Amino acid sequence: MLRELYPKTLATLELTRIDDYGILMRWAGADATRGPVLLMAHHDVVPTEGQDWTYPPFAAEIHEGRIWARGTTDNKCCFAAIMEAFETLLGMGYVPPRDVWFFSSCREETSCSTADHAAAWLADHDIHPAMVLDEGGAVATGVPLGVTVPMAMVGVSEKGHVDLTVRATSAGGHASAPSDNDAPHLLVRAVERICSHPGKPYVDVAVRDMLAELASRGPFVYRLVFANMWLFRPLVGRILASGHETGPLVRTTYALTQLEGATTRNVLPPEAQANLNVRVAPFETVERALARALSLADTEADASGAPGSLTVGVAENSLFNEPAPLSPHDDAAFDYIRCCVAGVYPEAGCCPYVQTSCSDARSMSVVCKRVYRLAPFLYTPEMRSRVHGTDEYIPVESYKRGIAFYVAFVRALDELDV
Repeated sequence: MLRELYPKTLATLELTRIDDYGILMRWAGADATRGPVLLMAHHDVVPTEGQDWTYPPFAAEIHEGRIWARGTTDNKCCFAAIMEAFETLLGMGYVPPRDVWFFSSCREETSCSTADHAAAWLADHDIHPAMVLDEGGAVATGVPLGVTVPMAMVGVSEKGHVDLTVRATSAGGHASAPSDNDAPHLLVRAVERICSHPGKPYVDVAVRDMLAELASRGPFVYRLVFANMWLFRPLVGRILASGHETGPLVRTTYALTQLEGATTRNVLPPEAQANLNVRVAPFETVERALARALSLADTEADASGAPGSLTVGVAENSLFNEPAPLSPHDDAAFDYIRCCVAGVYPEAGCCPYVQTSCSDARSMSVVCKRVYRLAPFLYTPEMRSRVHGTDEYIPVESYKRGIAFYVAFVRALDELDV
């Protein structure tokens, strides 16, 4: 299908398959001695089972000026827009001044290792990109601090990730005779204690610089606060921690995603367990996040008088990803992204941020120190709320501007001074 949709791209770029369905392609540039750039996207998507879509989720139908389909915001939009940009430039006879690589994973949503394998392939072939750009933030509207213009939120790091199993045990019995320390009851209290005490908020350098950029475009009171972070930093951390979207920027989060108990309704099971999906802040480690959960579980066990009946450990087959290294956001590479954004979105600002979700970009840190995360499309709060949800869509005009960004990104590479 790709060969039919993008014939010039698939005929010109050198294709290497990673794990069968991972796509790694090289567009040979005029000067192979200059550091290449790597554009990334993933072409797998999450399921739609159990969702009631207005339009077929895999038909990509256009209604009301919008493309409706699973993946229109995560992440076929980036994949297809990059292909469209390549096809356009090849049709113009354009030859990039340096090699341009493209990688698309087939298993990003299931957190498999295809991106790791692609990074290993690049390392084995001594290919070290000068810069990597993957999905991540967007040109977002409705950002905090009273900012009324869109902001291109460029991820310069991303949080770590691990899943924890919290397990409670008890004697079990009949549901007609419950007690405070039945396994499900104890489990719920322990999980609530862990999720409610994620550690103190902290404004690290990337968040600080994000806030400074946002504040420069907001009301005077915010400019005053963020010009004096030496004084207001603890207060700012507490304010951000209280917000649904801003809280994950300044602390590790523990999200309850699964619960297991009895298989029948009238039984008190001897064991109950929960899964906590943990996103580790850049200023912490997975080990520290696990230690906090263990300590809080022990506190609950002691308070309940049921020591030894609660355990916390890394879930079976869980990822164990430390926070990604911080990429520079005060050098020529970040300025290049800023200029590309300004060329397509003159009304928008641009700032660094810490991505709270995971991406394949982290894998490329082993071959490149400048790894950035931006989906160059205009996303409203409503669109962001539909990622992985029902009736995911992208306006046609937003999609076209994203294509224009990638065209500009590749076409101006002679000006990239890294």
